[in-house]
Amino acid sequence: MKIIAALHKSGLVAHTSHLDVQRSLQRAFRRAKVPLAYSQGFNPHPLLSFATALATGYTSDCEWFELSLERDMAVSEFEQRVNGCMPQGMWVSAAFDSTFEAVSLTKMLRAARYEATVHLDCGIDFDMVERALKETLEQKEIEILKKTKGGIKPVNIRPQIITAAVEKVEKTVVRFDILSELNAAGGLRVEPFIHVVFKGFGTEPLVSVHRAAMYFDGCERLPRLP
Repeated sequence: MKIIAALHKSGLVAHTSHLDVQRSLQRAFRRAKVPLAYSQGFNPHPLLSFATALATGYTSDCEWFELSLERDMAVSEFEQRVNGCMPQGMWVSAAFDSTFEAVSLTKMLRAARYEATVHLDCGIDFDMVERALKETLEQKEIEILKKTKGGIKPVNIRPQIITAAVEKVEKTVVRFDILSELNAAGGLRVEPFIHVVFKGFGTEPLVSVHRAAMYFDGCERLPRLP
């Protein structure tokens, strides 16, 4: 049996790396006595895979993963038992039987929606932020520096951004809603994009990011692009 479910990550857990999140999830599975299926070979490990990794520091409501079990288990029981053993700030939801899904989550992944909250050291109004965002999006290239295996290189992130909008401005706090491409090749780093938007303001924005949704293609039970 295979189960697909969404992992939620909030609070201080945001600062936990993807690898440590995986380890915490596996410990919760064992404590909950979930009948895990293991890989073969010298160092067996649970057959657990995520659609993609979440950047350290981000919170999320949609870290979809697939887990193989050695025998059938009701998905409602799976959720109840696992959530009873999870560390504070982590829980699972929306579980379903994916035994007959032939394609991996990573291959079906298409996009993600992010909520970015920006704290500034001075007040700002809605029109100023909206104008700065519009001018940024009108550029053919939005270039940031990205660390790669070959060193730090300039990368154009404009093709990754599907839509971006200013949701709210309250004195020194600005909230953005961003829809971007996300696939096996990677996705948008939200903070550098926000820094480009505020480049001409003479202020250093403090950015917190929440991944609110992931969108897939190829499975009717997973969220699809609106």
